[in-house]
Amino acid sequence: MKILYANVAITPYTHSLIEKLTIGGCDVVILLPKNSDGAVGKGVKLATEKNCSYRVCYSRSKQMWYGKMALTDIKTVLLQEKPDIVMIVWPYFLHLFFDRSILKLIRKNKMHLIIREIPFQTPPFGQLSYFKSNPVYTENMELQSRGILFKLRALMTMYIRRFLYRRADASLNYASHALQILPSYGINPDAIFVTYNTSDTDSLLSERERIMQSPSLLPKRQRILHIGRLVKWKRVDLLIDAFRKIAEKYPDCELVIIGDGPEKEMLICQAEKTGLTERIIFTGAIYDSYTLGRYMYESAVYVLAGMGGLSINDAMCFSLPVICSVCDGTEKDLITDGVNGYFFKEGNADSLADKIEKVLSDEKKREQMGKEAYRVIKEKINLNTVAQRYMDAFEYVMNKN
Repeated sequence: MKILYANVAITPYTHSLIEKLTIGGCDVVILLPKNSDGAVGKGVKLATEKNCSYRVCYSRSKQMWYGKMALTDIKTVLLQEKPDIVMIVWPYFLHLFFDRSILKLIRKNKMHLIIREIPFQTPPFGQLSYFKSNPVYTENMELQSRGILFKLRALMTMYIRRFLYRRADASLNYASHALQILPSYGINPDAIFVTYNTSDTDSLLSERERIMQSPSLLPKRQRILHIGRLVKWKRVDLLIDAFRKIAEKYPDCELVIIGDGPEKEMLICQAEKTGLTERIIFTGAIYDSYTLGRYMYESAVYVLAGMGGLSINDAMCFSLPVICSVCDGTEKDLITDGVNGYFFKEGNADSLADKIEKVLSDEKKREQMGKEAYRVIKEKINLNTVAQRYMDAFEYVMNKN
């Protein structure tokens, strides 16, 4: 079957997943914007592979009157490629609502439409009250979910989603809470597929085996680890504050922060004010999977204090218990509280410090939690199981009458 996948970019984990799908027999064409159009976050690492088993084509992109980007050449590409399945992500699927000729073209040519979302910060249909307990922020922690204009946009988006989901053949989603949300938009529950999200676990688990045989990168210590872009909504400031609260009780503990971004200098200044600069280590960005793996293998616990997702999967590949709060929804499928990690109260440094202390104070429990984290990756959420869930969705739509 031939798949046209309209996406914002190709990240390393997207590349690995698409390669798996081609091995499974899919002819995949990725449709991307010709130039970066702001739909992908700043600093997100993109794939650099030159030899791919899939093809890439490009469309002009344009900011539409409703404020989101659209792939303006999508109809031309559809006619050229004639795919069996059209899979499209946010925000590009909004264009199908405003230009109904795209939907007509898809139906006329007997193509199947799949919408792919997380979904993240998506309320059940009609429930604007959702945003009171689930506020929406930018990466700079600027509150978006306030005022009459936000409510009007949110309401309009709800109606657009309902229109499109009623016409979609299936939906692919990163997180299982989609099963509770999307039926309210009119899609058949049988057509909702939870794929989860995954890193290239094949490579990570291979690196793990190699790292286990290599000499230590760092002195043996109780090490708290964070990996990610240094932007405000990662809440690394909260992690530094929590570390300060437990540092005296655990003198052999250190905090390693891997990443780069606009908040780095501010975070370094915050670390200096704690008087713990020798125990709060900023490595800068590291993209080499072997070096990242060594840091993870030699740490005691992984902490994601703010938004994110895939770094949790990476840490679990190396048997790390994970402490997190509200991320992007995927954390609820990965972490079971008290089993392979802990959830702390969102935005609360005392709660985060308490969970870190729980991990550091009980070595036996920590090791057991790490084993459970590794088991989830090996048995439930990995590159092969995620790819198979995509294939299940493709086979479902191809077999529809």
